Amino acid sequence: MFLEQILARTRLDLEERQRLLPLERLQERAAAQPPARDFAAALQPKPGEHGLRLIAEIKRASPSKGPLAPDLDPVALARTYEAAGAAAISVLTEPHFFLGAPEHLLAVKESVRLPVLRKDFIVDEYQVYEARAWGADALLLICAALTVHELERLLRLTRQLGMEALVEVHNPAEARMAVTAGARVIGVNSRDLVTFSMNPFLIRELRRLLPADCIVVAESGIHTEADARRLRRYDVQAMLVGESLVKAGDVRGQIKRLLYGANHGIQVKICGLRRPEALRAALESGADLLGLMFYPQSRRYLPPSQVRDLLSEAGYLALAEQGQAVPDLVGVFVNEESQRINELAEELGLHFVQLHGGESPEFCVSLQRPVIKALPVHGPAALEEARRYATVAWRLLLDTPTASYGGSGQTHDWELARTIAAELPVLLAGGLTAANVAEAITTVRPWGVDVSSGVESNGEKDPGKIRAFIEAVRQSSQQLSDLQAIRQ
Repeated sequence: MFLEQILARTRLDLEERQRLLPLERLQERAAAQPPARDFAAALQPKPGEHGLRLIAEIKRASPSKGPLAPDLDPVALARTYEAAGAAAISVLTEPHFFLGAPEHLLAVKESVRLPVLRKDFIVDEYQVYEARAWGADALLLICAALTVHELERLLRLTRQLGMEALVEVHNPAEARMAVTAGARVIGVNSRDLVTFSMNPFLIRELRRLLPADCIVVAESGIHTEADARRLRRYDVQAMLVGESLVKAGDVRGQIKRLLYGANHGIQVKICGLRRPEALRAALESGADLLGLMFYPQSRRYLPPSQVRDLLSEAGYLALAEQGQAVPDLVGVFVNEESQRINELAEELGLHFVQLHGGESPEFCVSLQRPVIKALPVHGPAALEEARRYATVAWRLLLDTPTASYGGSGQTHDWELARTIAAELPVLLAGGLTAANVAEAITTVRPWGVDVSSGVESNGEKDPGKIRAFIEAVRQSSQQLSDLQAIRQ
């Protein structure tokens, strides 16, 4: 058990440090420090932003993988992190399993202007005073290592000393524990501290248990642009990244890729999937969301009894069981009863539900999954209608007005859609194809795009068109990001 071993050694080391430096002298050193930098404020997005901040970590080793970068220079790396756009820096001070040291934290704090987090296994008030005496602006409190009363006591002392805590959770019980203790910054660690296995979608499962006004930090398993783009779907404010940065040959380039995925990567939803080869093409091409149609009057209707076979034949279930990051599943419904939607969402493992009928805002609240609400884009009242649903829907899907339910295959007023997208995160749908999606993204600047008929041939999903569409989105999204960077 890694956690038990680490905690046992932590307590032994703590006894030795307490013997060498009495608490009273440590408290004097802590009191002599200048005021802490505002860690929580550094992680808050600016008004109108929907991206993530980066906490970049100084990490030489890990218990599960051994040495990662045992000879790294903490100060040089910290300066690189700051110059590349990190919002805060995490420094490991645990010496045996992570090859950290207090000296690393002291040196980093003196060399950068960013808030600095002490990353360690803190179980005693003495360590909180240590963190402040060493210049830390924030520290880590791990729910798995503490009782709720210990967490409350350490959190209270942390704030009395002017610092903030990143309170780390690994399961629903710990999430509730953090909320009960009054945590304002909550980290969801996708790596199990007992087995060190990964669950890339733990953040999706726990996000719904955390208050909307707390700052949520995703931890562990963040290596690629796609990983960062996935986190953008779960409405978190920050990501803590260590391994993929310290092992990168080009640290600045790796930070740029992660921040691009977290802040500019367009989400792609392929809707109306019914055949394994099409779903497999969406998987292989990097789709972010997969739409399954449960409206019986649609020609893309998929009977619920066939969902598991479809996911199995396409390889989706095997990848998920292996701990791979797979796209989220979206069930599409039209004027269905809420009880039926909730039952199917639970039975089929749907992650989101999309409503394409006349469902009211009150109806959206009755559902147990985050809601994508489709709205037709037309007339001066469109923005007000979007605002009306924005408080109860996870995302809005802007589509072409039609006399029947579902997509029309026709484009709509992109300028009006842009007005809505400037205020709210939206999925853009309606007549998109590989040929016009770049223009749509440049004009509307949506959070994501949704396609169905635009990747079909003869009424069925075309794997080649799916691949071409996703590639066009990735290229145009990158070009738009590069253009914005030049203008800044």
